Amino acid sequence: MNKIFIFLIAVTFISGYAAAQEIVPAANKKPFLTIETSGSFDLPMMDLKGSNGIRGIWAFQDYGTNIGFGSMLNLKFAVYNTKSMQLRTYLTLGYSHFVNDDNRAFTSYAKDGTVSFGYPYTSLNGTQYPFVKDTAGVSNLRMNMPYLALGVELGVYTDRRNRSSFNFGLDYNFNAITGRIYQTIAGANETFTTYKFNLRNGIGANISYSYKFQDYLGFHVGTRFTMPNIFGKASEMSDESWYMFLMDKGNTTLNPALSSSRNMAYFKFYAGLSLFFGKM
Repeated sequence: MNKIFIFLIAVTFISGYAAAQEIVPAANKKPFLTIETSGSFDLPMMDLKGSNGIRGIWAFQDYGTNIGFGSMLNLKFAVYNTKSMQLRTYLTLGYSHFVNDDNRAFTSYAKDGTVSFGYPYTSLNGTQYPFVKDTAGVSNLRMNMPYLALGVELGVYTDRRNRSSFNFGLDYNFNAITGRIYQTIAGANETFTTYKFNLRNGIGANISYSYKFQDYLGFHVGTRFTMPNIFGKASEMSDESWYMFLMDKGNTTLNPALSSSRNMAYFKFYAGLSLFFGKM
């Protein structure tokens, strides 16, 4: 009986130790799927940022924005692990919204400041090349940029339990750029001109830090730099009144002021919650 008793104790001890060895590594395993939801403060750069208020839009210098905000939903899938790193692919659904206000209004060739068929090649009277002129009034704009990004990310873990990591990502993105410019010339009613749907492709880069304070829940902070219109630039005449295209490609035949292409860029400073699923 003594031998049986000792044998049972030994088996129990060995089983408990083995189970402990199984549990600890499992807790340290890296997630297979990470879902991040974020809100952001967006800062326009390059030709997206206005150098002279909203006037730059009508002079074909820039896109007149001043500040922005946005949101993101990020799905990350692990594809390869090492002891302290993880390689992931990711898909991002995001949105950026840029705005600006100006204490001036502007006319290009129409008295109410709107555009009509043939802009920016044909003026209201049928002559070529409308011009921009400051006038008393106010104006404001919004530019909407929903996008989809496909990329690759490298996560570098900083602790043995794989709870915190620095993440470095690079992606190719698809952007739908639209917007609207509102004007109220002194003594007249408010009018607006709408950007038609413009599809552009670009690249983006992310640097973020994430921390897992529970097995399935954590937070992240980071910054993202995007150039949304590297590929697909175009300049076209308006095909209906009160609407115009993005006109980001240089085309002096269409208008002498379109002497060079315009390149948009912005920084996104974001933070949010992270959800972790699966083990790898």
